[in-house]
Amino acid sequence: MLPAQQVKILFDATKAETANNADWVIDEDLNNLGWNPNGVTGGGSEGNAQQIPSPVQSGITAATAETYWKGAISAWGVDCVKKGYWVETLPYNGNITYGNTSNLQDLSNYKVFVVCEPNILFTTSEKTAMLNFVQNGGSLFMVSDHLNSDRNGDGKDSPQIWNDLMSTNSVKTNPFGITFDLLDISPNSYNIPSLPNDSLLHGPMGNVTQAQWFNGTSMTLNTTANASVKGVVYIPGSSFGSTGVMAAYARFGKGKVAAIGDSSPCDDGTGDSGDALYNGWTNDAAGNHERLIMNATIWLATKDSTIALPPPPTLVKDLKLDSILSPITFNKGNNTIAVRIKNTGTATVDSAVVSYQLNNNARVNASLVGMQLAPNNILNYTFTLPLNITADGTYSFCARIKTAKDTLPSNDSICNTFNITSAGLITTEENGADVRIYPNPIYGNTLHILNPTNEVLDLKITDIHGKTIAAYFKQKNILDISLTELQPGIYYLYCTSRQNSTIVRFIVQ
Repeated sequence: MLPAQQVKILFDATKAETANNADWVIDEDLNNLGWNPNGVTGGGSEGNAQQIPSPVQSGITAATAETYWKGAISAWGVDCVKKGYWVETLPYNGNITYGNTSNLQDLSNYKVFVVCEPNILFTTSEKTAMLNFVQNGGSLFMVSDHLNSDRNGDGKDSPQIWNDLMSTNSVKTNPFGITFDLLDISPNSYNIPSLPNDSLLHGPMGNVTQAQWFNGTSMTLNTTANASVKGVVYIPGSSFGSTGVMAAYARFGKGKVAAIGDSSPCDDGTGDSGDALYNGWTNDAAGNHERLIMNATIWLATKDSTIALPPPPTLVKDLKLDSILSPITFNKGNNTIAVRIKNTGTATVDSAVVSYQLNNNARVNASLVGMQLAPNNILNYTFTLPLNITADGTYSFCARIKTAKDTLPSNDSICNTFNITSAGLITTEENGADVRIYPNPIYGNTLHILNPTNEVLDLKITDIHGKTIAAYFKQKNILDISLTELQPGIYYLYCTSRQNSTIVRFIVQ
C-alpha cells in the first residue's frame, strides 16, 4: 500500500508513444504491439507498457541505473522514484478520464500526467478530462516533436495534436497560452534568461544552462490568453519574449503545465532494441536535459504551499563613473569630454544626470533619459559641449554621474588636477602620484618622464589591452624612452615606487 501522501505520476502510453522509432514509456515487459493507427496486440513488435513497472519500485536506490527498467524514458521514471514519487503507466488500452470512479487509473488519482509525443488525437471527452484535471489542481507535462513526425501513419503529429487540445475543447480556448509551432528545427541553445529564482532553471536538480533539440519545434506564447505563461529556454538569437520558445510553463486554474518542443531530450538511449534510440537525457547538452525535465517534474509535483521561495533580492541603484575616456590629456583649446558609466548595482537605471566642471566654473550637465542601463552594463557618453582651456595654469577637473536613490555616492565622481604650461608640459597627479610626462600627445620619438621626488621607480608601458610593451626597473630622476617601435594609439605608463603608484595615459601620434 502506498503512503497516503506519496505523489503519484502517470505516464501515458495510449497515444502511440511506442510507434515506429518512438519508445516513450518508462517500462515495457512485452513487445507485441502494432499501431495501425491504434494499438493492436499481436500486430507488431512495438513496446507494450504495463501499468506497474517491474522490477518493483521499492528496489530503486540512489545508485540504481536507468536500465533497471526497459523503456526509452526509463531514466525519467527512475529519477522520479529516486525523488520519492510513485510512477505508473496508462497502458495502450487505458482510458483518460477525470472524475470516473470506476476507472482505477482516473486522473484524479494522480498529481502529474506526462504525455511524451502523442501521435493520436485526443477525443473530446479526453480533452475535457485533461483540462478539468489541471484546472482542479493537477499537473500536465506536454512533450512535442517536430512537424511531419507522424509515427503511426494517421496523418497527425504531436504539434498538431497538442494544438488541437488547446484550440478545440469544451473548457477554454488556449487555456495555457501555448501554441506549438509547425516547424522542424535543431537548435543548440544557451539562450536562457537570467531568472535566479526560477523553479525550472534553478531547481533541486541543479542549474540549467543549455538545451539541444534534434528535430523538434518551438512554441509561441500568448500572455493575453494566460498571463502566467513563461518561457525559460529560447532558440539562439531570439529575444526573451513570446516567440522562439523551446521550454515553457504556466498555471491554469489550480494546476500547472510544463511544455518542451522535442522528445529527444527525454530519450535515455535504451529500450526497444528495434528502435533507433539515442541518449539525450544525459549525453546531449552536457546533462542539462535531465536537470531541465526533472526540475519541471518536481515543480509540477510540488504543492505551492510547500515551496519555501527565497525572498526577492533587494534592488540597489548604483551608477559608477568608471573612467574618463577623453581627453587622455588636456590641452589648450577645445577638449572633447567623454566618460564611461557602469551600473554596479542590481537594478536597471533608466535616467541619470552626467556632468563635468573645471575649477569653480559653471557645471556642464547632460540628462540621460530612457537609457535602461542594466546591472553590470556600461554606457559611454560624449558631451556635445567641449571644454575650452584658454591659458596656462593649474586646473581642477571633475566629472560626475548622479541618479535618484543612488546608494553609493563615493564612486560617482572622478577628479584630476593637471598643469598646462607654454612648454607643453603635462603634470598628472592622479592618486597622489608626482610623476610628470611630456610631451603628451607625443609627436616625436621620445617620451620624457620626470620624477621630482628622486624615488626609485619601476616603470611599465602597456597598450590598451594590457599587453606589456616595455619595462624599466630601478629608475631615478628623468628617463627618456624611445618610442620608435610604437604605432600611433593610446598607451599606459605604470609607475610604481615604494610609497606610491599611478597609471598615466599618453597618446602616440
